[in-house]
Parts: sequence; C-alpha cells; structure tokens
Amino acid sequence: MQPDRRALALSTQSAEAAEHYRDATERFLLGRPGAVDEFGAAVTADPRCAEAHTALALARLFEGDLEGASGALALAAVHAKSERAMGFLVLVKALSEMDLATATTEGRMHLARYPHDELARETLGIMFFLLGRTEENMALYDWLAPDQGSDWSFAASWSFACHESGRLVQARQLGEQVLEEHPDDSFAVHSLAHVAYESGRHDEGLTLIDTFFDIAEPIAFHRRHLRWHGALHLLANGDAVGAQALWDTDIAPRAVAASLGAVDDGASLLWRWQLYDVGGWDLPWHELAPLAREIAAFPVTPLPAACAAVALAAIGDDEALGELVSSATKLAEAGLLVPAPLIAAVAEAARASFAGSWGHVADTLMPFADQFSAIGGSRAQREVFSDAILYSLVRANRGAEAVPLLEDRLERRPSVRERQLLARLG
Repeated sequence: MQPDRRALALSTQSAEAAEHYRDATERFLLGRPGAVDEFGAAVTADPRCAEAHTALALARLFEGDLEGASGALALAAVHAKSERAMGFLVLVKALSEMDLATATTEGRMHLARYPHDELARETLGIMFFLLGRTEENMALYDWLAPDQGSDWSFAASWSFACHESGRLVQARQLGEQVLEEHPDDSFAVHSLAHVAYESGRHDEGLTLIDTFFDIAEPIAFHRRHLRWHGALHLLANGDAVGAQALWDTDIAPRAVAASLGAVDDGASLLWRWQLYDVGGWDLPWHELAPLAREIAAFPVTPLPAACAAVALAAIGDDEALGELVSSATKLAEAGLLVPAPLIAAVAEAARASFAGSWGHVADTLMPFADQFSAIGGSRAQREVFSDAILYSLVRANRGAEAVPLLEDRLERRPSVRERQLLARLG
C-alpha cells in the first residue's frame, strides 16, 4: 500500500499551504517544472510553515539557485519548532554545506522517525550521489524499503541506487514499475537510461528517452541531462551527427535555461569526442568557459570541479585552472570532502590531452584509477575519466596496457565500439 503523503503533519493550520506543499512535493519527485513556485505559494499561504521554507530551499538547490536556497533556509530556521521540521532543516542545510557527517548522522535519525519523509530521503540520497557514496546510498534505500510499500517515488530512487550498485535487473524492474503508474516520472526514466547504457542496449535507451519527451516536459536540468544520455547512446551507436545535433538543441549552456549540470554534461561529452578521436566538429569548449570559471572559484562539489578542470584546460586558461586547483586544496584543508589531488591530476591530464601528450595523460591518471568514485556523480558520468586512461593508452601505442582495461570493461557491459577496438589491439 502506498504511503499517504498527508500522514506527515506540517507546521501549518492552513489548508491552502498544505495543498501547495503536497502539489510541490509531487512535482519535485516527478521532476516536473513548478516545484519552486508551488513551495513558494505554500510559504506565501503560511509564512510560518518551516517545512515549506526548507522544501523551497531544497528545490532551489536542485535548480542551482544557491542564493535563493540560503534565504529560504534562514527563514526555515526562524520557524522550525517541531521535531520533524527541525530534522528536515538540518538535513537540507547539511546538503547546502556539503556536510556529509551531519547529513549521514542526522539524516538516518530523522528517517528512522519519519521513514515516509520523501524530501528528507531524497536530500540524503542526493548527498551520497554527489560525493560518490554508492554503497551508503544503496544501504539507505535497502534499509528504508520494508516501510515503503508500493510508493512510486521511493521505487524510482531505489531503482537509481540499484543500477549504480550493479543490480541492473532489479533497477529495471523498479523503474518499469514506476513508469506503469507515472510515465512522466523523469527520475525513473533517468534510471532506466542508465540501465540501458550499462547493458549496452543503446537503441532501447534512445527510444525510452524520445518516448518520454513525447509526453513530458521535465525541469531544465533533467532536459539537458537526459539528452546528454541520448548523446552517449548515439555515440555508442556510431551516430556522431545525431550526438552533435543534441549539443545545439539540448546540451549547450545556451540551449537550456539552467546552469546546473551544464559543465558536467558538456565537458564530459566534448572530452569523449576528443578522446575517441571522432572528428568532424570544432568542439565548442568556449561555451563552457564562463561557468567553468565560476566553479574554479569555489569547487566544492567534485564532479563539476573535475569537469571544469577539463573545460579550462581545453581553452588554455591556465590562470583559472590554477585557481581551481588551489581552491580545491584549500577546501580540502578546511575539512570539506573535496578530492584535491585527484582534481589536480585531472587538470594535468586534461592539459596533456589537448597537447597530444597521450602517454602523459595515462601515466597521470592511472595512479588515481581506483579513486574515481570520489569524483561523485554516476558511473556513466565518471566513466569519462576511465576513458581518458584507456583511449590515451591506445593513442600512445600502448595497446598491451589497454587490453586488460578493455577486457574488464567489456566484462561489466557490452560495447560494439570497444569490442572492435579490442579485436584491433589483440
């Protein structure tokens, strides 16, 4: 039986505020536009509703509005009085500060008391995802599962945790279960796009994404990211023209009205293009430059920081690249979970790749190969850094070293391109 979202009482007597909160929560969990506006309407209906302020902060964080999130959290702190309101606030505040220790401890305590607090659950899951804590994320959803019944929002997130942990069959079953009830659930579609990629079912992944966009219009961040998945599927199928076309319509910063994820998706697609030696495109690295320079000043989240390093290396902005590495080091010294040595290695390797020093790329990154999970994000997002090692070895004529890496990868998932590459090297 699906949990009743009305069962978690809000700190409000306003039926209007509660209704806006419920609508906003569903929009957020489906990835539909309007969650920020609806949480804002809940706050307007009852400015003393602490959970609404906190949820508004979460929705703003998810859309990259850090300043707006900070203001909402400040107001939530004024009004939070109940145990639930205070627990939710502490968790979202920890996410805003990338404070994993607090998020983990307080989050699990809060969810033990309120296992159906979906927004709190998603907050902790996002934190684990951003920091590459795959095992902790899987443990979180497995722990919560017995209390969730057939809740579609939980199943969508559990599906995502499963595919990141290699449980592809379960991830597929859960994702398909969600789409039967909510075919417009962008989180379930996202998970199944990963399952298709990890299974080498690229035509299936493309059909899934195209079908979704025929019936739904997700938030801008999801629009870009799902089209990025489509570009990966197209590249895997050898359709470089189709992948390039998606840049102009759905991936480039100018194409989508959201900066969140633009550098992550953009840099990882363009670097793949260069590493694979696809050719036929004057890669538009300059379009990522302004956002990459912003990240350089405060590289608190590892994946955007690593991707910004690649973009800055591509345009030859050594000053901003130096600032990024220095800022990452200072954040790490201050106790934040920023893998500064790894980001510095990515910066050096990226610079070498654009200079054509392929052996140096591989030699720089190989000592860090077992640390790539610290970059955070998904397995598909981090794969570009493994690609940098693999394809640099190939282009440096060190095929004997590339072969075992290819064999390991092909054992994990099928790839026509890489099967052909292995045959050529072998």
